[in-house]
Amino acid sequence: MSNAGIRSLRLSSACVWRCFSPAGSGPEHRPAVHGSWIHYLNVSGTPSGPLLPALVTIQSDGTMIISSGLMFGSPSMPAAPVRYSPLHFVWEKAGPKTIAGTGLFFVFDPDGKMHSYQRNRIVIKLGDDRDTYTGMIFLDELHCPNGVFSCPYPQDPSATWTPNPNMPAEGYLVTGKRLKVVPYPGS
Repeated sequence: MSNAGIRSLRLSSACVWRCFSPAGSGPEHRPAVHGSWIHYLNVSGTPSGPLLPALVTIQSDGTMIISSGLMFGSPSMPAAPVRYSPLHFVWEKAGPKTIAGTGLFFVFDPDGKMHSYQRNRIVIKLGDDRDTYTGMIFLDELHCPNGVFSCPYPQDPSATWTPNPNMPAEGYLVTGKRLKVVPYPGS
């Protein structure tokens, strides 16, 4: 391939990246937040917890996936006898070392019937070490009045979202620590 062809290919690749990437998504615009995290939601709001664990993967493309410690229910939390799907988020930079995101997941009753969407809105700020974060999360629910086929469209501006009744008025405190490689035994 000629030098002109190589330059053209490079320019085309750069255009595709810029044209199909979220605004402000280049490395210079995103905090170094992408990666996998061990995430905790402080259920009580007191310094001692209890802390609900989750695993979070934040992608550099502005998406995030979360697996909650309550996905399959929890007999230790009788107030939450439900089960959840994985959480699917979108996020954007909200300030220096800070991101804000919105996520949705399905909520199922103990019999496995879907009865609502839950929406999580989160703001997290990276610590100076960039290996920890703190933030707040606000939870609200969109009820499906007659099961899975009656669920309102979750992005409809007229949808009736109700705050989680167990949540403190200002939301829940969340913290996270970056998941790191542990050396393989014997290496």
